[in-house]
Order: sequence, then structure tokens, then C-alpha cells
Amino acid sequence: MPDSIQLISNFKETRKLISLFLLALIFIFPSYSKTISPSKPKTSAEAKKRQADTQKEIKLTEEQIRQNESQVKRSLSELGKIDQEITSTNNKITTLNTKISSLNTEISSLETGIANNERDLETLREEYLKAVKKMRVTRKNKSTLAFIFSSKSVSQAMRRMRYLREFSTWRNKKTDEIHAKTTDLKNQRDALAKAKEEQASTLALQKNNMTQLAKQHSQQEAIVADLKKNGAALQSHLKKKQAEAKELGNIVSQLIAEEQRKAAEEETRRREAEAARRKAEEEEKQRLLAQENKTSENKKDSKPSEYAEARKRASRKQKSQSEVVSEPIVTGDKSFAEMQGKLPYPSTGSFSITSPFGRQYLPDLPDIEYDNPGIDAETEPGASARAVYKGKVSGVYLLPGYNTVVILNHGNYYTVYGNISSPMVKNGDSVESGTLLGKLALDEDDSSHSSIHFEVWKNREKLNPQVWLR
Repeated sequence: MPDSIQLISNFKETRKLISLFLLALIFIFPSYSKTISPSKPKTSAEAKKRQADTQKEIKLTEEQIRQNESQVKRSLSELGKIDQEITSTNNKITTLNTKISSLNTEISSLETGIANNERDLETLREEYLKAVKKMRVTRKNKSTLAFIFSSKSVSQAMRRMRYLREFSTWRNKKTDEIHAKTTDLKNQRDALAKAKEEQASTLALQKNNMTQLAKQHSQQEAIVADLKKNGAALQSHLKKKQAEAKELGNIVSQLIAEEQRKAAEEETRRREAEAARRKAEEEEKQRLLAQENKTSENKKDSKPSEYAEARKRASRKQKSQSEVVSEPIVTGDKSFAEMQGKLPYPSTGSFSITSPFGRQYLPDLPDIEYDNPGIDAETEPGASARAVYKGKVSGVYLLPGYNTVVILNHGNYYTVYGNISSPMVKNGDSVESGTLLGKLALDEDDSSHSSIHFEVWKNREKLNPQVWLR
């Protein structure tokens, strides 16, 4: 116990010494006290100035954040276009490679054919010359008539005439063969020259595409480098876009679910009404039969009873209603499904995709991704969204990030059009393919173009819109 009291006493003494030491520092070094506690403004003017400076800094920071996000947005748009251009260039290069390979095969085949034809032509000419020389030796350089009349007998003259005739036929045949071979050879040489010319043109085009591809990759790398510098802004922008896309997806999904629920209820009511109608008709039929059976046998040949007439009328009415019910219900489902790969662009004017469908990973930034439920495309300023197929307007919504969104119903299929600034349709309107839905909004940071967001759904399943467009 005494030890504890002594310890407490020592502790108090130590605290007292530390306090005295700090007071001494404050008196000896007055500026030291300023580092311990921040100075307070002496006047209200200084307080207002400090507040104004703080507000200015906040505004500058907000403006910098806005500029960073705007730069990220532009960079992502440019990156999307470059990616599409790279894909297109790669496809062109693949096509050109196939064409070059085909031309090489064709040239090789033509060169082989020309070599064979030249050899055959040379053989034909040699055979022809040998035969002509042999004939001249046989005739001893005599004319045809002299050769015949120099015969020692009539039979020899006849043989010589037959021989000359056969030789003439053979010579004409060989001449035709030589001419045909010569013509074939000329055609082959012309085809070879044309193939080589096309090959040279294709190789030049291929070289241009490779140069363009290298340039596109350089642009891609430069954009990615800029995006890396604005990593925080990029993450923030994509997170915001993903949240906006999720909200739009939820609205579309809920709308479709509600329409399906209403359609199911309507179908249930229709079936119940149909069942009730058939039941009532069957009861009426049974009642009329019962009344008719009560009719006297002696009235069989008389005028048909009013019940029989009523029964006939009911039968005709039943048949008519049955025919109406059995008619197939015509919907646009099958027709829309058949339009895969044939639908027009969902906007007027130019159409350049900046963000494709599905999960997107940025080059050299594997940790940064964005799952696009549709496609985004850059269009001309003043362009309008237009229906890609006939249908009915199911909803018109104002959503953050998408301006006004119009949703069209095409049976079991739905199309979604976003970034409309001034809609020209309302809920419940029927539209045809090409109907203008509204003017698209200009880009906030670049008024030289507008943009559109486009989605395709089958029931509540999101589909790749690019597969459906021409």
C-alpha cells in the first residue's frame, strides 16, 4: 500500500514538471504555441475572406472533378469507337488475307496451266511441221494436181487423192487445235496479268489496313494511358453508369413483368368467359331438347315448333361464335424473330457504336469493367430515335443518365430507346417501323454529335442488339 501511494505521488510530480516545461517553451518560443493550436481570425472580415477562399477551393475542386469525369466520358467514347474500328479493320485484314491466298492459288494454277499449254502448243507445232515436211518429201515438191497426175495407175491416183484429202482434214484439225491452244494461252496470260494486278492492289490495300491498324492501336494505347491517369474518375464514372444501367434494367424488367401479368389475367378472364358461354349454351340446348320431347307425336309432320326453330337459331349462333373463337390470334412475335439481322438502325443519320453489348474490359485495365445491357452509339446532331419495328409504346420514362427513355412492345420482344430529349410519342401509341420517337439529346460536353442507347429484350432476357441490326 505505501508503495502505491509513493507511485501516485511520483506520477503527480512528473505531471507537474511536464506542465512547467511546456509553459517555459511557450514563453521562450512564442511561435511554438501557434503550432499547438490553430490561430483564429481576429476580425469578421478575415473570417469572411477565409470562408470565400474555402468556397472557391470547393468550386475549383468540383470543376476539376467535372472536367475529369467529362474527359473520362470522352475517352471511353473514343476508346469504344477505336475498338469498333480495330475490329472492323481486323475483319477486313482477314478477308483480304483470304483473298490473297485465293489469288496466290489462282496465279499458281494459271502459271502451271500456261506452262502446260505452252508445252502442248510446242508439241502440236512440231508435229504439224514434221507432217508438212513429210508431205512435201512425198509429193517431191510437186503441186497437188501434178502429184495426182504423176501416178502410175488409176488406183495409185485414187490413193493419192484419198491421202491428200485425209492429210488436209488432219492439217485443218491440227490448225484448229493450235489456234485453240494459242487462244487459251492468251486468255490464261490475260487472266494471270489481271490476277497479279488484283494481287498487287490487294497487297497494297492490306498494307494500308495494317498501317491503319497500327495507328488505331497507338490511339488506343494513348487513350488507355489517359484513362489510367484518371483512375479514380474512371472508377467513379463507370460505377455511376452501372447504377444508371441497373435502374433502367429494373424498370424494363418490372414493366415487362407487369404486362405479362396483365396479359395472363386477361387470358384467364377470356377462358373463364368462354367456358361460361359454352356452359350456358349447353344448358339452353338441353332445355330446348326437353321441351321438344314433350311435344305430341301427332305434330311431327306439322310446322316446326318454335322450340325447334329456336334450337336451329341457337345452333347457328353457336357455330358462328365457335368459328370466331377458333380463329388464330395474330401477333408480331414470329415476324420480329424473323427480323434478326435485318432491323434498321434505331436512329436517323449516321450510327457509330461507342460501347458494345455485354461485359466490357478495358485494355490493360482488367480490374475495370462495365456491363452494358444494350449498345451506345454516336449519331449526328439533330438526329432522332426511330422505331426499328412496328409495335406499341409500353412506357415513357425520365431517367438519370438516359434523359427520356421510350419502351416499345413487339409481342414477346421489347426495344428500348434512351437519351431522347423531346419525345414525340406517348404511352399506348401504336407505331410502325421507322416512326420517329423523338429527337436525341446533344452531348453535354460536345455539341457536334448526339448519342443513343438501344436495347433489345425477349421477355425478361437481354439480347445483343448488334445481332439484330443490319
